[in-house]
Amino acid sequence: MSMHNSLLPQENRAYLEPQRSRRDGLRRRAMLLKDPTALFAEAAPEFTVSQAHDIPATIDLVIPDLSAAGFIIEQQPTWLIPAVKDLEQLKHMPAPLDASEARPFLLRMFLRDSGIYAIASCLSPLFSLLLTPFLTRNLSALDYGVLTLLNTTLALVGPLAQLGLGSSFVRLYHQNVSGSRERHALFTTLIMLLVSFSLCVAALLAILAPWLSRLLLHSVDGEMLFRLAALLLLLQNMTFPAFTWLRAQGRALAFVALSLLNLLLNLGLTLLLVGAWQWGNSGVLVAACGGYAGVLLCSLPLLNYRMQWHVSWSFASQLLAYGLSTLPGLFSVWVLQLSDRYFLLAFGTLPQAASYSIAYTLGNIIGPLVIAPFSLAWYSALHVVARKSRAPELFRLIFRWYCLVLLLMVFGVSLLANDILHLFFPSPYTLAAPIVPLIALSNLFFGLFEFFNLGITLRGRLRFNVILLPLAALVNLGGNCLFIPVFGVMGAAGSTLLAYVILALLAYLVNQRLYPTPLDLDVCALGLLVGGFYYALYQWLLPLQQPFFHWLFTCGLIGCYALSLWLLSLVSARKDKH
Repeated sequence: MSMHNSLLPQENRAYLEPQRSRRDGLRRRAMLLKDPTALFAEAAPEFTVSQAHDIPATIDLVIPDLSAAGFIIEQQPTWLIPAVKDLEQLKHMPAPLDASEARPFLLRMFLRDSGIYAIASCLSPLFSLLLTPFLTRNLSALDYGVLTLLNTTLALVGPLAQLGLGSSFVRLYHQNVSGSRERHALFTTLIMLLVSFSLCVAALLAILAPWLSRLLLHSVDGEMLFRLAALLLLLQNMTFPAFTWLRAQGRALAFVALSLLNLLLNLGLTLLLVGAWQWGNSGVLVAACGGYAGVLLCSLPLLNYRMQWHVSWSFASQLLAYGLSTLPGLFSVWVLQLSDRYFLLAFGTLPQAASYSIAYTLGNIIGPLVIAPFSLAWYSALHVVARKSRAPELFRLIFRWYCLVLLLMVFGVSLLANDILHLFFPSPYTLAAPIVPLIALSNLFFGLFEFFNLGITLRGRLRFNVILLPLAALVNLGGNCLFIPVFGVMGAAGSTLLAYVILALLAYLVNQRLYPTPLDLDVCALGLLVGGFYYALYQWLLPLQQPFFHWLFTCGLIGCYALSLWLLSLVSARKDKH
């Protein structure tokens, strides 16, 4: 083309040059819209490694004249170049997680997120578990049965009197308010609502004390106990704002310090009033009141010094709207865990309810030791895991190890339950030992339900829990009505297990619809089968053993089961690789 143009007359060549320049400009303009770095293509010299020593100290970039190509810079489209706001953050941005790094990453994350709040949440259940042998040796079986019913009643009325305001406050504090004035207004509104409603509920409980004593205890001797329970409910709810505020502020050390103060005061007063002065159930309730009163006295100066008291009716309506929506779930959990005590009292005796409560507490030890710490870490960590490039594989790995730990704990508690009951508790409380494996299995399925909630949580479909929990509670109520009159404590434990199995199964089905995740259910099922075989072997050989060989055999069987679970995990891991 250039040779042909050179043969043209000078005036024709002069005419064609602007045309060609315009075509080249249009072509370059299209290329610039695709790749802005093409702007410097003409000015960038070729560079080889051999020329490295000839690099000058300064380089003058020669930018071609765009106006000659028909470019007017202010009329050009803006280049879509990605912006990097923080280069330092870009340097430390995590790469997609490799499978070999999964275990250390998950371990660090869960230990960090469980943290000090997990310890604080586990202190109260562990304290109650350790104090139980002392109470059973200083209270009669009848008195401990009365105490069981009082605790069951408080476990229902206390959270209902809080109106679900705790979770509602934390939600609004982190999402809907900004600035110290609004936060203080939200907190003082929480205090106003909680104190006023708790005063009304406590007064009503004190007024109805004679009627409740005749209805539940079939006696008028429990009237003073119900009035002490009303005082305990009021003091407990009065300390609730302080714990909620410290949790929202992230002041973990102060939170744990107040929790420890409550437990230590409760322990000291219980040993004094029940052990030394023999006050019975009244001493237990007064000691609990003393613990909460100490927390209240220590928290009031701190809150009064920092607070700007201002009540907002707008915040009050928002707190109540969200808090009241959580009450059906709270009531359903109470039905699942504690309602069977009332059925045992209706169809049995107070000592029977007391022995069932002791065995239930022992089988429920998996909750504070494993499920509660995991849940605290899980609901904050699952969003971090979900953002990883290999999130389904990570969820599968977490489920595998979480399930194996739960299985090992269930097996260990089931084998050691009878020995622990005979070692630490009087003989009347050992009659309900056979229910411990059923309660431990119920905790296993409740732990699985906590994990299967990941789809509901990630997709924001919390309304499914409003359906699943009441449905499981209805199953438990129906089972209690059918089985407790016939099978007694075994019927109560069986109803609890059935309800939790249905709850976990429904949660799994919902999760697979909302957030399909491959989980090692075959590993969990095989672990259950192997554990059932080992437990049947243990029960068959138990009467033939001497005490020394019994403990040796028990520990060896737990070790064999742990080894079996580890082998199952290895098989599953190799299957993942292939």
